[in-house]
Amino acid sequence: MTITLMKKNRLAILACMCMMATLPACKDFLNTEPSDSLPTDKVLSEYSLLPSAVNGLYDGLQGNSRSTAYYAAMFPIAGDLMGDDVQGVPSGSRVSSYYEMSYTKSNAPGIWYKAYNTLRRANRLIEMCDNLTNASPSTSQAAQIKSARAQALAVRALVHFDLCRQYATPYPFSNDGKAPGVPILVTVPENKSTPGRATLGEVYTQIISDFKEAIASNALSETDYGFISLYAAKALLARVYLYMGTSEGNTEALRLCKEVIESGKYELASTVSEYKTIWSEPGSKEMIFSIVNFDTKDWADREGLAYIYNVNGYYNAHITKKFYEEMLQDPDDIRWNVLWPSEGTKAADAIKGVPEIKPNMKIFIGKYPGKAAYKDMRSNDIPVIRLAEVYLNAAEAAFKLNDKATAQTYLNTIVKRANGSKSVALADVTLERILLERAKELVGEGHRFFDLMRNGLRCERFYGGVAGWHGTLDKKSQSFDHTYFRTILPIPEAELDVNPTLAQQQNPGY
Repeated sequence: MTITLMKKNRLAILACMCMMATLPACKDFLNTEPSDSLPTDKVLSEYSLLPSAVNGLYDGLQGNSRSTAYYAAMFPIAGDLMGDDVQGVPSGSRVSSYYEMSYTKSNAPGIWYKAYNTLRRANRLIEMCDNLTNASPSTSQAAQIKSARAQALAVRALVHFDLCRQYATPYPFSNDGKAPGVPILVTVPENKSTPGRATLGEVYTQIISDFKEAIASNALSETDYGFISLYAAKALLARVYLYMGTSEGNTEALRLCKEVIESGKYELASTVSEYKTIWSEPGSKEMIFSIVNFDTKDWADREGLAYIYNVNGYYNAHITKKFYEEMLQDPDDIRWNVLWPSEGTKAADAIKGVPEIKPNMKIFIGKYPGKAAYKDMRSNDIPVIRLAEVYLNAAEAAFKLNDKATAQTYLNTIVKRANGSKSVALADVTLERILLERAKELVGEGHRFFDLMRNGLRCERFYGGVAGWHGTLDKKSQSFDHTYFRTILPIPEAELDVNPTLAQQQNPGY
């Protein structure tokens, strides 16, 4: 049983939970109590504050118009802009730092502070739930407390995983997990704490343990719009195992994907009208977990994901020439319906300097038009994981386990959904083919860069020195693999200044 009260008042949430306020860059991520919060002992013993605490947890994942480093905008955008399928426009825009990979330790973007803010919220919520449980609550209250605790565990696992994706080497190239990971935060630490980096293996062990505990609690709803459900936790854990790239990891990833698919709780969109609204409308049965914008108090306003991609917003990114040509392989692909032309919009100005691009070419990502009820792109939910990815994760895991027949089955489910007349023969089932389908299906959702890096593949933005539609890029950022130091972000310099332990553990190259 999950607490399902809508998120309504972000200020009340922050006050209720004694969570982190917006964190100044000059402060340690652990030095955090807001000055206007309620006393911690009161918060930790008040059952009436539990719904606000849960909602505050998810607000931490998203952020707001003044805090867009995490799912509100920049984290999913980084997974696109640092890859080879989406490019930033124009130079100097909101996304340029990720796209150009021109950052240094003093000005690098990244989720560091926001992620540790959210970990603090998760740990405070877990502490709150433990205190409330010890107070012998009623049966109905006990169920809600148990659900809240399980969600906090799952969010804590997700955040640690996201931190590893941006600040640590991909697991398959980590010397069996011995490479540096990130600081593990599983308690609410004292303000003067100065934790160092755990190994990547230790962080993954914690991630898996938290997801498993949440799943085994039997406290998560099977489905739950806007909150982590049982099957969302399983789908996300499968993603973690897939990223590990080990035989055991692929086995577990495939098992969990099968459980999600065979549960019957989710369905792939089957018509064009259904497909176009997967990312925006709450009625989509394909979306397993999204961060919900219930109203204007929730959204990240004009700094959010939707506004940055939309042709009627800031149109700061569009697909690359390489990806456009891959899409042209099938003019009847259903996925053309979420790629928009710039014709008749302000976005047409962004492409005037590239003679090859015409206004009627569908090159802008239109997955985030906003909920129809609001008629505003800013109301769009933020996708975290959906059923199509689960099918593709299953296909990749099966292929890596040398089970090509199973891989073919899962791959063709997505291929045929895109165009019912298409399929992939068994002899043509390769990792490259699976990743191509992932690229086409998941563009604009923040996956391509991570898919390339964890598989040890090169990200080719310039081809034989030819720019295509790309603007100016440093030569090393034109073609690279996971060994390029800028594929891993630097720990913020301000953090190193206040944490002597981390000061000795900066990522190479910075």
